[in-house]
Amino acid sequence: YYNLYSLLRDHLSEESYLQIVRNQILVDVQGDDLLLQIFTSNILQRKVGEEAPFFEFIQRVCSECRNEHGCPATIKPGCGGFGIRNFLTLFLSIEVSKAMLEASLAKAEGDEERRAFAQSMVDVFRAQLDESNPILTEISDTMTREGGIKMELDRAVALNDDDEVRTLQIKLAEASKAKTNGNEKLMICSTKYKNTMRKLRESRLKQEEG
Repeated sequence: YYNLYSLLRDHLSEESYLQIVRNQILVDVQGDDLLLQIFTSNILQRKVGEEAPFFEFIQRVCSECRNEHGCPATIKPGCGGFGIRNFLTLFLSIEVSKAMLEASLAKAEGDEERRAFAQSMVDVFRAQLDESNPILTEISDTMTREGGIKMELDRAVALNDDDEVRTLQIKLAEASKAKTNGNEKLMICSTKYKNTMRKLRESRLKQEEG
């Protein structure tokens, strides 16, 4: 849950934030909307170690919960995001926790080189998380915009509004291109930190061999 509080900003009360942390709920943020996501442990598992299904629970908390007539509003496409931030964040958080534990053990054993290496890994993973977050937000926002355009396009097609259809098709193509660009940025970012981590491990290996 590194930097989660700054990510949530004023979306939740302190009590709600603490409940999220205590219950290990994953959170994606998009504008003023939230996506809450949690997974169960394996169910219907025949033997320990075998693959088994699990349940995923999602709650979308949308800022626009009422329409102009005061009635419950239709949930916007992708309200709160699509959880894409959670997959990378979960992976990096696990790696950070493992590296922090390694640093703590090395410090307790008085192994400064090992502690410094583990701390360097923590710094790299956190830097990747910080750099990836705005890119993931950009992708998520684009996906939501894309979903909204598709809904408008369906309405325009149903009304046989050819001019509006052409306009929306252009907007849809632009949104699709923006999403592709965002994915390319994320790939470049991931490759950058993958190479950084590889060099870090190679440097550590040389230390051990020396």
